[in-house]
Amino acid sequence: MTIEYTHPDDLVGPAHVKPVPADVKTGQSLLYRIEARLAQVVSVGMVVASIALGLLMAAQVLMRYGLESPFLGIEELAPMLALWAYFLGMIYATREQDHISGGIVALIFKNRTVIQCIRLGASLACLLAVCVFGYFALNFAQFNLDLGRKSIYMRWPKYLWDFSMVTGFTLMGFYYCLQIIADVRDLKNGPNKQ
Repeated sequence: MTIEYTHPDDLVGPAHVKPVPADVKTGQSLLYRIEARLAQVVSVGMVVASIALGLLMAAQVLMRYGLESPFLGIEELAPMLALWAYFLGMIYATREQDHISGGIVALIFKNRTVIQCIRLGASLACLLAVCVFGYFALNFAQFNLDLGRKSIYMRWPKYLWDFSMVTGFTLMGFYYCLQIIADVRDLKNGPNKQ
C-alpha cells in the first residue's frame, strides 16, 4: 500500500491509496490478491447493474408506448438495480479515492504533518459515519428479513434491495480501514516538510 500525492513537494490534492501494490503479480500477498479480485467484482457488478437499468428503462418505454402493455414488475426492478449500481459505485469511489474534495487544507496549512493529521482525522470521521449508517442499514435489512417481506409484483424478497446498502457500507468501511492504515504509515514515515 502506497500513498501518492499529486506533486511530491506539496500536498495539494488528495492522498490516493493504491491498495494493490505492484508486487501482487509476483504472488507475495494473498490479502492484496483477494482485494484485487474484490475490486474486479465490484466494478463488473457496477457496470452490469447500470447497463441492466438502462436496458430495463428502454424495455419499459417500448412495452408501455410501443406495445401498450406495461410490465409492472419494472417498477420494482429499477430501484433495486439503481440501489446496487449506486452502492457499488460508492465502494469503487471509496477504493479509488475519487470523492469530491476541495483541497483547502493545503492552502491553509503548509506543515505536511498537520495536513497528514487532518487527513487521518477525516478518514476516521468517514469510517465512523460509514459504521453508523451501516449499523442502521443492517438493522433495516434484518427487520425485513425477519418479517419475510416480499415485493408486490415480482414477489422477490425485500432483502435483495436492503443488502445493497449493507454490502456498500461494509466494503466502504473496509476501504476506509485501508485508508487509515495508509494515513498512519504516511504520518509515521513521512518527513516533516514546512
